[in-house]
Amino acid sequence: MSSTMGTISRPNFRDALRRVAMILQQHIVKIEDRFERMKGHDEKGLFLSSMKDAFSEDRFATPRYKCSMPRVPMARPGLICAQRQIRVKHTIPTSNEIYEFAHQLFKAVQLSSECSIVCLIYVERLMEMGKVPLLACTWRPIFMCGLLLASKVWQDLSSWNIEFALVYPQYSVDAINRLEKLFLSKVKWELYISSSLYAKYYFALRSLLEKQDFRNRYNRMVGGVGSVKASEALQIQKRTQAVKEEVISQLSRSM
Repeated sequence: MSSTMGTISRPNFRDALRRVAMILQQHIVKIEDRFERMKGHDEKGLFLSSMKDAFSEDRFATPRYKCSMPRVPMARPGLICAQRQIRVKHTIPTSNEIYEFAHQLFKAVQLSSECSIVCLIYVERLMEMGKVPLLACTWRPIFMCGLLLASKVWQDLSSWNIEFALVYPQYSVDAINRLEKLFLSKVKWELYISSSLYAKYYFALRSLLEKQDFRNRYNRMVGGVGSVKASEALQIQKRTQAVKEEVISQLSRSM
């Protein structure tokens, strides 16, 4: 079975990534509106305000500074430089901005086509289990870390954290290590993905453009009780079981 998304075992990475970007952008818009209406506090407890701060891009991106040289009379030769940190204003991204953010990584480190779907599963798992809101100030670290874990789960030659730091120089290797540990702790180290779950996400993403009300259609398909059986998706199920212990071991050695 194929479409512009390719097959379930070999999705078209550009098309799949664009659809993932659409879903993430919808999450951001909806949660930003929720926080704005509730003035930063989620009374129903779906998301924690503390997780907004914990995953804020400002905690992981290397700060940038602007230097200025004021004109002041000096008795001796010298140079005076005033330095101030540049404050980043976070705005709701378009789906194309989200796509381009990840596309540069796919090109640079040769991520497999399945990584975008696996990443989406991990991001939504983080939102549900860790009550972490996907917002204008948190989506980049969360999306990047989701792709990092997806790479380690799916690919035979998984990407190293330093490779991600080279693609995104605003994040140091130490910052990516801290982010990865935080992400894993909030999903309770649960990297397992069943074949039926992967298949549900694949077919939900594939159906996005089939109806105008794609958001509700996506939610029904991913959150439904029934499962879609696909033998090809067993590859991910087996790999996630094997890689969980490996990731825990790697992070333990780095601490």
